[in-house]
Amino acid sequence: MTTIQTNSVFIVNLGCAKNLVDTNVISQILTSAGYKQARSMREANFVVINTCGFIHDARVESQEVIADALKNRRKGQFVIASGCLSQRLNAELYEQFPSLDGLVGTRNLQDVLLLLDDLSKSGILKHNTLPAYTKLKVDANLSNTVIQGGSSYLKIADGCHRTCAFCAIPLIKGPLVSRPRESVIRDALSLQSEGVKEINLIAQDVTAYGIDRGESDALANLLTDLLPLIPDVPWVRLLYTYPGMVTNKLIDLMANDNQLLPYLDMPLQHADPTVLKAMSRPSNIQWASDTISKMRHLIPDLVVRTTMIVGYPNESERSFEILRDFIRDIEFDHLGVFTYSPEMGTSSYSLGDPVPMEVKEARKAELMQLQAGISLARLKKLQGKTMDMLVEGINPEERLLVGRTYRDAPEIDGLAIAFGDAHAGELVSIQVTNTTEYDIIGEQRKK
Repeated sequence: MTTIQTNSVFIVNLGCAKNLVDTNVISQILTSAGYKQARSMREANFVVINTCGFIHDARVESQEVIADALKNRRKGQFVIASGCLSQRLNAELYEQFPSLDGLVGTRNLQDVLLLLDDLSKSGILKHNTLPAYTKLKVDANLSNTVIQGGSSYLKIADGCHRTCAFCAIPLIKGPLVSRPRESVIRDALSLQSEGVKEINLIAQDVTAYGIDRGESDALANLLTDLLPLIPDVPWVRLLYTYPGMVTNKLIDLMANDNQLLPYLDMPLQHADPTVLKAMSRPSNIQWASDTISKMRHLIPDLVVRTTMIVGYPNESERSFEILRDFIRDIEFDHLGVFTYSPEMGTSSYSLGDPVPMEVKEARKAELMQLQAGISLARLKKLQGKTMDMLVEGINPEERLLVGRTYRDAPEIDGLAIAFGDAHAGELVSIQVTNTTEYDIIGEQRKK
């Protein structure tokens, strides 16, 4: 019979890569204080569910996981909700889940230690309320990374100083807080010593790095100093850049440095200036078009990813046509499409949700069908080329390797599948023999 281990913790992670890093930070905090990592939820004295509360579907998933943990909890087991949903709903979570033992928000992850220590001493705790932190409290001594095979995320900032009308992130995380340069560099050096082959720099907006400290072009300056210090990390990727914030210095660095991958992830959200203005987003869509064109000229192997929202309250049929034509003209390598949902507390919430769900879903399907054709055509041009592939999985019996080329960010883009012999975490050379709409197929080539 499985017994509960005293002072043991099992952490469930939900949501984005930034949440995954936060889960690792929570683990570091508790481990350094003497808490042990349980092998399963059943064995854990404390179950910490690091939730996502960004959009409706993510909230539903988090609530279902909390409900399941409470339903199956064992005697002597405590269930705590942390993260975005806790920060956003706070006391409402206790109304929905009266037997929930406590909450930890997003603004100070060290609060998890105070909560678990109180539960350990008393065995019972009245529902706690979250402290009213105005912004994130960052512990410069904790690693903000999470290694997955040969790849790792490295968070350089959190929070957001922007006011996009549809987005709840500033309500959840608070204003932008950039991590100290020394902490970012220390984490990168540690990842290099661990043999990591890919570092994905993440934040709500990596191009905003340093703005809260009054710094100009801080991301490009950070990379200029960082990249020579980590020569054994061949891939460094930027995730989540902001329109208008991709500077000439950053473009030049991407064009001239082999480590900084030619990969531009720029969520544009729409292409109709009228919709973009309503979203409180940059509405000069010509800038985006010109910048992508300029970068493709300077960086021939550039891969461009974006995300779009369909069904915003003022999105007319004409607005959607503008968006569709823009996607057709730009020919993005990767495209994500989300249907709009009104988020309480955001400035667009008062606009309601006038576009019917069936219209939203139809528009999303149309864009994804369009993108499938674009993606297939662009990938077909790679046939016969030799590329590096980061191996993430192997099937030795069939000599099958699964991983990614530089063209694909972890978890959100396509895969590379090749026949060969290698170990997970290795970079190998493959020749592209075929493609699907989103994936590359090839054969390993000996370097």
